[in-house]
Amino acid sequence: MTELDGPLRMLDAKGALLPEPIENTPPVVRHGQGGMLDVAPPHPGYAKNGWIYLAFSDGDGQSRQASAITAVARGRIVAHRWQDTEWIYRADPRFRSDRGQHFGSRIRLRDGYIYFEVGERGGWMEAQDITRSNGKIFRLFDDGRVPPDNPFVANENAIPGIWSYGHRNPQGMDFDPRTGDLYVTEHGPRGGDELNRILPGRNYGWPTITFGMNDDGTPITDHTAQADMEPPVLHWTPSIAPCGLDF
Repeated sequence: MTELDGPLRMLDAKGALLPEPIENTPPVVRHGQGGMLDVAPPHPGYAKNGWIYLAFSDGDGQSRQASAITAVARGRIVAHRWQDTEWIYRADPRFRSDRGQHFGSRIRLRDGYIYFEVGERGGWMEAQDITRSNGKIFRLFDDGRVPPDNPFVANENAIPGIWSYGHRNPQGMDFDPRTGDLYVTEHGPRGGDELNRILPGRNYGWPTITFGMNDDGTPITDHTAQADMEPPVLHWTPSIAPCGLDF
């Protein structure tokens, strides 16, 4: 289990919390909603390779005002100590922000791939820009390499790990075990929370289309749909603040 201020904790076989956190985990920027964010279910080959995957706010310092964005790394836990750190995804530092919101963070492993979320960090239109990591869902091989069939690999200006874009602050992620489809829950602004079925290369609309509004009640846009953007499977207004997602 993760704690926002940085510790990674373990439960024993009976479900009791061990008193000491794991030593030597990657440093995090504890700022606003950022910190140590997600720990994925163990790698399918964990019994042989020992890999554990973490998502956390990574940046240029450890102060609460540091500039940061979500990163993903893997490592092994040996004798209650983190070791063998490998970066799976670490964004270009120019995409970091000192804003405190919208880190996203959920991780899922499936069929040799890793899928993970990066929130738009409060930079609305950055979610629409495939040259930036903000507001995206990524798909990589589980060692961090870019799959050659990712939707934007042929676009020399795009970040090749992007799987979908136009996301605000996705936090839930899971696969439908019946179909293999990927679903994500996403926080809207004031209302407009969403459940989305994620398809490669698709644009999920934020902030061009939304069912939500600004916190002061003023409109963000008068559009809730657009032909070249994916509508949500479900949306909620008032907000229910959806976080985890599980089948």
